[in-house]
Amino acid sequence: MRIGIVTEYYRPWPGGISEHVHHEAEELTRRGHEVVIFTGPATPGWKDEGPDVVRLGFEYKFTSNGALSRMVLGGYLLEYRRLLSRHTLDLVHVHAPMDPFLGLFALYASPCTTVGTFHANFTPSLLWDTLFGHLGLITGPAWRRLDGRIAVSNEARRSIAHYFPGEYEIIPNGVDTARFRPDAPVLSELDDGRPTILFVGRSDPRKGLPLLLQAFPEIRQRVPGARLVIVGVDQEEVAEETRGLGADGAVAKDITFAGYAPPEDMAGYFAGCDVFCSPATGQESQGIVLLEAMAAGRPPVAFAIPGYRDVVSHGVDGWLVEEIAAAPLAAGLSQMLGDPVQLARIGEAGRKTALRYSWPSVAERLEAYFERAREHRRANRK
Repeated sequence: MRIGIVTEYYRPWPGGISEHVHHEAEELTRRGHEVVIFTGPATPGWKDEGPDVVRLGFEYKFTSNGALSRMVLGGYLLEYRRLLSRHTLDLVHVHAPMDPFLGLFALYASPCTTVGTFHANFTPSLLWDTLFGHLGLITGPAWRRLDGRIAVSNEARRSIAHYFPGEYEIIPNGVDTARFRPDAPVLSELDDGRPTILFVGRSDPRKGLPLLLQAFPEIRQRVPGARLVIVGVDQEEVAEETRGLGADGAVAKDITFAGYAPPEDMAGYFAGCDVFCSPATGQESQGIVLLEAMAAGRPPVAFAIPGYRDVVSHGVDGWLVEEIAAAPLAAGLSQMLGDPVQLARIGEAGRKTALRYSWPSVAERLEAYFERAREHRRANRK
């Protein structure tokens, strides 16, 4: 098949959808399909490598659902159908298909079988009521143009089905278990034997980084030599939260802000930590970073929020903290770091869990569902 993937978010934009799309494209290509990605602009100087990428329009950034988001605008909207038709596609796969503008209007522009994947975990609000209710004359017909609907988790299905009831296939996010593995080379700056906690994410409020920063002084007291490595965030983004970490600055010296890290370095970061912490406070669909940590054999520690509970079994392949606060988070992380036997046991179990989400398995399920969607479209046109 010739498959077009439409996504508001793609590398170098950090986040789960970007990683999902990249690995989906790579794996489908390995399975013999021709894939082209239609997405928004990249940061200056970025060079696309791997799958064929078509960059469109310009971006408008805003905060939604507790996270930094964007809309891709531009003249492409006036020739969207011709743009897609020129690529003689057999199927268009739209990520976040009900979000304006790139995804939503792809449903109207698609000249062929169209499948949408829903990622978001959200609660009803004025924003969603307006978009999916008051603007139903636009979003309703678009939703009905989908030949197939996928949700990455039960939470993602619950969220969208509140507004658009119907059948949704659950196909989870995948993880690159060949790249993220227990024996991946450790980054040299982390290869010194110090107890290391890793955070990977953005400074979005719902990602909970301030809670981890508040918890770290207590962890440092309980676990001598403990270090916190933060990837994806610059110190300036959380300057207020770090300002009070120890009057003498000693605590801050044990925190490393790595900022944006290229994808090829990420396996080395995971291999160089003892535990991974994702202190997200809600609105997470599944958590690709949890799977990456588990694939690397590094136990994830996280709050027991919906979405994460679907991936991690407490005390088996990860550690879930019930109360969303700094003190219980510090206690959980300290307990994990202080018990090497438990670290090893949970790490091994996590690797086994992650293998169930390997991209070859997920891509096989996507491929089969795409074929069913094409059959559904052909049957409805007879």
